[in-house]
Amino acid sequence: MAGKVKTWVWVVVAIAVVCGLGIVALAAAGFYFVSRHLDTQAMTAVAAAAEFDAARARFAGQVPLIELDRRGDVVRAHTDRPAPVEAARPTHLHLLAFDPSDEQIVRFRLPFWLLKLRSAEHRIEVNGKRLRLEDLQLTADDLERLGPSLVLDHTNTKGERVLVWSQ
Repeated sequence: MAGKVKTWVWVVVAIAVVCGLGIVALAAAGFYFVSRHLDTQAMTAVAAAAEFDAARARFAGQVPLIELDRRGDVVRAHTDRPAPVEAARPTHLHLLAFDPSDEQIVRFRLPFWLLKLRSAEHRIEVNGKRLRLEDLQLTADDLERLGPSLVLDHTNTKGERVLVWSQ
């Protein structure tokens, strides 16, 4: 009887193994999600400008919901804009960013359901400042009410550019 392991030890070991496998599964799911929604590509400044112009053209004449100054501070939020009649509900929040010093463009597509799930926790980084949607005076409900919209079009003093839109 001296060599027999108690039942509670096996239960603790089994729980630890299941928790460990759960953490590995969550990490794998997170990696898969990001790899499916994030794309980074080397690109010249001219080609990046053309891509920004093409994305911006969908919202010709539309003022961004959030206006920032060159330092990245919020100047004005246009969330009081009247909602269009029969506005389609957005399905994704898109981000396009270009860093001329690295000559890389980043495309990120966040499913809107995820944005609505925990909108207060989502952050956008502009000029090294982490901003929550609340800091930008914008909520997921505002984005949904306004339908597909240009959210942010910002270029800082270093030439880095960020374009965010809902679609």
